Amino acid sequence: MAKNRPAPIIHTERLLALVPYISAHQGIAIADLAKAFDVTTSQMSADLTTLWMCGLPGYTALELMDLSFESGFVTIRNAPTLKSPRTLNVEEVISLLLGLDLIKESLADNSQIAESISRLSKRLSEKAGVSANFRAHDPVSSTVRAEIENALSKQQTLEMTYHSLYSDSFTERRITPLELRVEAGIEYLFAYCHNAMAFRIFRLDRIQTLKVSTEKAVTIETDTLKNAGEVSAHISFASRARLMKERFGLDDAPLDVKVQVASFSRQWIIRSIFASAGSARLVEPVELGDEITEKAQLILDRYLAH
Repeated sequence: MAKNRPAPIIHTERLLALVPYISAHQGIAIADLAKAFDVTTSQMSADLTTLWMCGLPGYTALELMDLSFESGFVTIRNAPTLKSPRTLNVEEVISLLLGLDLIKESLADNSQIAESISRLSKRLSEKAGVSANFRAHDPVSSTVRAEIENALSKQQTLEMTYHSLYSDSFTERRITPLELRVEAGIEYLFAYCHNAMAFRIFRLDRIQTLKVSTEKAVTIETDTLKNAGEVSAHISFASRARLMKERFGLDDAPLDVKVQVASFSRQWIIRSIFASAGSARLVEPVELGDEITEKAQLILDRYLAH
């Protein structure tokens, strides 16, 4: 695991980056400069004072950088040796190559920009001495994301093929997109599912196909979305409270106390109970408990058969 860089190294990197930045933004306010480098104005003033005392060997008024910032606005002269940005390290070059690959993959039919990206990637790789064959795989198709964003703006209904991990099946659904959201680095689509006649949340990376529906769009009333299709259950925990709290998304998981959980998927509740291996016990509803018992018996029968 990479260690955090020492504060002096970070400070030095910032000082080296300040010179070319100020050279390109002559007359910039100290407050704006501090914001650009994510430091306080007092820290930026201290950095500028340090730079004011830097220069070439000899360190007289002729060799030191001519830096002015007393008025609150920064200008710099006599710093030709540091007017260019510092050399990128290998990690930064790799990050740029991956970012360029993502941009290239998201382009539709703009071959001119794609060629420019390829040339830039080649120059970066040659300059840093690393391979340019880096591929950044985006689990979400750019076409799928663009189709959803278009449907959101035009209030269109979509038809999609979706892979449900809980039931391990592919289903055909007709949905009305409501919101795109990113949580913990995963993209989700909040939508009204016309098949389930309820509110649902879909992961974008599990959408297999997507197209605009030929059926007339239906206006979804706000009241329809409130707890629509939500499955509620009461569970008690026997052990591993911390793991149970994380698994069921609870603020607290006290042992031997009945708590309520809710989900838009019955399969999620069932699988979570199974995965808890006795640490979680379903109290109610009874019919959901019967389904868990039936599935457990089926698994046991298959195990004994072999």
